[in-house]
Amino acid sequence: MLITAKGLVLRETPVGEFDKMLTVLTAEYGKISVFARGAVRIKSPYFVSTHLFCYSEFVLRKSTDIFYISEVSLIEGFFGLRNTLEGSALANYIADIARDISTENTNEEKLLRLTLNALYAISKAQKPLPIIKAVFELRSVCYAGFLPRLGGCNGCGKAPLETYFFDISDGVFFCDDCYHAREKLFLTQSEKVNEAEGIYADTHIIMQISPSVFSAVIYALSSPMERIFSFTLESDALRDFSSLCEKYILCHLERDFKTLDFYKSVIN
Repeated sequence: MLITAKGLVLRETPVGEFDKMLTVLTAEYGKISVFARGAVRIKSPYFVSTHLFCYSEFVLRKSTDIFYISEVSLIEGFFGLRNTLEGSALANYIADIARDISTENTNEEKLLRLTLNALYAISKAQKPLPIIKAVFELRSVCYAGFLPRLGGCNGCGKAPLETYFFDISDGVFFCDDCYHAREKLFLTQSEKVNEAEGIYADTHIIMQISPSVFSAVIYALSSPMERIFSFTLESDALRDFSSLCEKYILCHLERDFKTLDFYKSVIN
């Protein structure tokens, strides 16, 4: 039985001299493994459509847990991703996140659309890379089930606030009064390791942010997909927004990414 599915290549792994195994993100089937026989050969009909970041239409035959290509045609190659080292590095980090949080036999339409939009924005150099990175981190980890509570102060319900204290570990916000009322509790639960940034080991990661950063969080999680990267922040607010999103995804996925380390080494 053959199936047809549009999918984004998130990883390609050589198998022997001329074959490769693909990790492909699809809307209908989630993350799937696809064997591309002979795809490394330049004259192969699969050569153009099975590279990393290719969004292609696949005609597949399934055997056990692996799909085999019968036909494939390229929809979008995102060739602009290779124009800069920074863009290429960010695209690899985004692919890593998508591969990590996607699952098999699950509808992944939202994650696929988000990933495609991010790669398109990078390839066309339409938006600042820090905004693309931060929005993708925050929205993708929410698709994985870690949506922060945005209804105002988690202690008293007050909103809006002049200053927000974001408990990254628990995904909740506190006002100034409620945060300081709980500060001793935070300190008794874990060792305070960085007073300047409000970082607490093990139990709580607390970050103080401005209303503009809070508004950016709201926008990133609620805006239509076609306008998801269409906002600006002043340099200090962008720095805090970027830091918040990166800490949030690393905290909740409980892992590091070598591709993130490389991206940061490139831009610094």
